[in-house]
Amino acid sequence: MDDAELVGGVLVDANDSRQGARALSELLRARTADRQAAVKAGFDPVLVDVLRARFENNAERIELACTLGAAWVDGRRSVVIQDPWDIVASLPSGTPMPAGLRRTTGETLMHLVNQSSATLRIAAPFIDWPGISFIADALAAATVRGVTIQMLLPTRSTHAEGALNELEQAIERGGEIANFRIARLRYEAPWAHLKVIVSDSIAAYIGSANVTGAGITGQNLELGVLIRGQAVLVVERVLDLFQEH
Repeated sequence: MDDAELVGGVLVDANDSRQGARALSELLRARTADRQAAVKAGFDPVLVDVLRARFENNAERIELACTLGAAWVDGRRSVVIQDPWDIVASLPSGTPMPAGLRRTTGETLMHLVNQSSATLRIAAPFIDWPGISFIADALAAATVRGVTIQMLLPTRSTHAEGALNELEQAIERGGEIANFRIARLRYEAPWAHLKVIVSDSIAAYIGSANVTGAGITGQNLELGVLIRGQAVLVVERVLDLFQEH
């Protein structure tokens, strides 16, 4: 996930993205964190802390990221979405977006995490730390907001255990570990080859991308959809079919 998308996720609810970017830049360049100032400016203070840790008071990087983040928000707002679904893709760096393609996989996953207010459910047959690290800080921030995160344990992924241990440590450092849960499939369940992230039972990513560095960053060519509405409940029913309770 690049700096512009991360900052854009913080600015996305600002009435004026440019003004918000200036306020965010000031908060990130301040010598000490000021959570009250972040709340007054309309930002989630936990997400601001995540950005402070990422940018390490690098003024030049902060200024550029805030400028690009505001442009990212403006670009998203200029897109009129009429369908209850969007095509999502992972493409190699520098590849032009085909006409009609508005979302990358990494952007979509970050959007789902940042917009969540109650629940997040994540299922993928393969998980590694380079992939989960893209959204680890945002997941930790979500647990602070009270979001319950449920990760379906992959049964054949050689890197999943290490990645989930790293994620648990990240949440312990910056979130509420009590809101993070690992779900398991029943013994007789088929191999869960589905790749799904569900936010608040109202929006979901379904696609080919695993939660891996190759799947999210564009090393692989991946294709999926972001869906909204009643169809998301069907996705959750499928997730519930073989899960331990």
